[in-house]
Amino acid sequence: MTGPDSSRDDLLTVSDQATARIVLQEPRRRFLEPFVGRERSTAQAARELGVPVEQMAYRVQAMVRAGLVHEAGRRARAGRAVVSYRAPAEIRAPLLVLSEGDVRDFFRTVDEPMRELFLQALAHRAGRAGLGDWVVRLYRDDEARIRVDLAPEGGAWNPAVLLADDAPAVAFNWVPLVLSREGAKQLQRELTTLLGRYSPHAPRPGQEPTHVLGLFLAPIA
Repeated sequence: MTGPDSSRDDLLTVSDQATARIVLQEPRRRFLEPFVGRERSTAQAARELGVPVEQMAYRVQAMVRAGLVHEAGRRARAGRAVVSYRAPAEIRAPLLVLSEGDVRDFFRTVDEPMRELFLQALAHRAGRAGLGDWVVRLYRDDEARIRVDLAPEGGAWNPAVLLADDAPAVAFNWVPLVLSREGAKQLQRELTTLLGRYSPHAPRPGQEPTHVLGLFLAPIA
């Protein structure tokens, strides 16, 4: 079931899993996007997305039944009136109405573009970072667990090689930690403070970024 949030005009908060999936899953959400905050006919939306009108019409009716879009107007035309539809200017889908798998997929969708940019840049600059003659190691560690990691030929991994002046500004580390809740919150605050120091360097409109920075911290137990 869906319904508007009466505390704010033109805001819709959905409260069932099926409708939330339309909002959160890109292949389905793309059919909703032409109508968000504006009126569009089915044909206009179809042209915007580059899909057949019949396919768009099917999706529109599904979104009308879900309460995501509504009829906004009719314009007389010979043969049949042209109906326009509209969705609220803002739609919210609480994560609590979703399954854990849906939530994971959502976070993956949010994270993936920047992560892919990071990985592409890392692979492209591996040689310049002094990693070209390093090796990927597959082995069983002292606790009989299979490991895959990266290390210089004949040596162990040492992140200090990336700190040399002639190496690009690259950092990639995942560090499992044992922290109390208070210790984890302190780390969170320190990382947020660090990130805030560099927020003035965000690209201005029309300016391309030169580096990408990601911070990750989450409780796993």
